Amino acid sequence: MNDAREVCWVCRKAQVMCYCQGLKPFASNPRFVILIHPKETKKAINTGRMAFRCLSNSLLLVGDRFDNDPRLRSILADAANRCFVLFPGINATDVSAVKDCGKQDVFIVLDATWSMAKKMYRDSECLRALPQVMFTPPKKSGFLIRQQPGVHCYSTLETIHHIIDTREPSPQGEHHQMLTLFNEMVSQQITYEIENRNA
Repeated sequence: MNDAREVCWVCRKAQVMCYCQGLKPFASNPRFVILIHPKETKKAINTGRMAFRCLSNSLLLVGDRFDNDPRLRSILADAANRCFVLFPGINATDVSAVKDCGKQDVFIVLDATWSMAKKMYRDSECLRALPQVMFTPPKKSGFLIRQQPGVHCYSTLETIHHIIDTREPSPQGEHHQMLTLFNEMVSQQITYEIENRNA
């Protein structure tokens, strides 16, 4: 098999595009639970999985309904946690308005297309029962290799980075490394596609 076609079964990208060596996992505050729709797991370029590998204290769950997931139920039932679901709506609060209350804040992020995310939210009573949060991205998404549904739509990794940055706006923050890794992956993918197209 051609080396360019060999796959890293950890990040699920071609070996020439593997980003595993650039990973520097760290524990974030707040914590994140990433809910990935099964259809998204089939895509080699999945920023939810990349974000999960960047965050040593995150949880990744695959599915389209989560009411009966014991791991999520355990987190939601823990009195030490204050949980939110990132989902826009008239009742959603801007993440910048969520202030520390002495509990561990946990943000649940849906990794899916907008139509799939709406169905995941609708079909999971445990998610609908949570306070909703949202934000308006301050700039255009850098996810140039995937078509976004709107100008102000972020990938899952960019979303998580923004939430951390809202809570911990430090230029030296560990969370910036995940965005650096993401940007390098996008740039490398674009270069690879251009080179192969020219060849």
